[in-house]
Amino acid sequence: MNDVTILLGSAFLLMTPILLASLGEIVIERSGTLNIAIEGVMLSGCFAAAGMLQLKSSLLVAAAVSIPFGGLLGLVLAWLFVGRRINQIVGGVMFNLLALGLTTLLFSSFFKSDSLGAVESRVSIPLLSQIPVIGKALFDQPLLCYIAIALVPLAFWLLFASWFGLHCRAAGERPEAVDTVGVSVEGVRTSALVIGCAMISLGGASIVVLQAGAFTPGMTEGIGFIALAIAMVARWNPLLAVPSAALFGLAQSFSFQAQTLGIDAVPSQVWAALPYVVTIAAVAIGHAARYPDAIAVPFTRRESA
Repeated sequence: MNDVTILLGSAFLLMTPILLASLGEIVIERSGTLNIAIEGVMLSGCFAAAGMLQLKSSLLVAAAVSIPFGGLLGLVLAWLFVGRRINQIVGGVMFNLLALGLTTLLFSSFFKSDSLGAVESRVSIPLLSQIPVIGKALFDQPLLCYIAIALVPLAFWLLFASWFGLHCRAAGERPEAVDTVGVSVEGVRTSALVIGCAMISLGGASIVVLQAGAFTPGMTEGIGFIALAIAMVARWNPLLAVPSAALFGLAQSFSFQAQTLGIDAVPSQVWAALPYVVTIAAVAIGHAARYPDAIAVPFTRRESA
């Protein structure tokens, strides 16, 4: 494979976790919840997948377990944000710190730190994988990469072509209207948190299954916050999340491949910072995106006189 194919293939692989996380965040924020806890949910998904690998499960089973695990975390966050109505920014930061501390403690106590698992094998799509340059990059990837892409139209349908999506978007803009027609705003936001956190947790698990093969403390390294930014840059549209996540994946891939491409005049630390610089630039360009009107605003039902 030539350098371009390697670069694009690596970008596709690296974009998968952030695409999954950003899709989950889009669903959550559309309902009116600002999920700053995305980093902690991703890290917890990493831990769940790695824990299954420690139990000698298959890679796909390890990834699958992270889905209900993330859903349970969504219920916890729903109890905090929707039920108890705590400040979503402060609560999200505290959740991230708790997730980091707890996973680090459990890792040092129960994990075999010297054990490394294999990453998911690639699935080659006949004919398409033979296309010059892009064939191997796009159509010779692990199954989870294809699943992430398949979830994009599914998330779009869920938000824009289903009754749940209509209620979800209304809960993020005009929750009073949702309540007026007899739909529970709390129920809609709780459901969005469960669905979104399940996808975010799967994004965390994909870091283990696709890249690392094992758990290391703090291994998300801010990817959750990047996904938070991508949700805004994509204007909470699952389809627009794909090019945004691909841009980050390409920047991260380039930072890894810069030395092999012969670009060694610039220190490696500069290339390592490139994905985050690109994200900051994208956020600066997309700063005019309008958040849902009721985001991070707890809903209180007005009792009729």
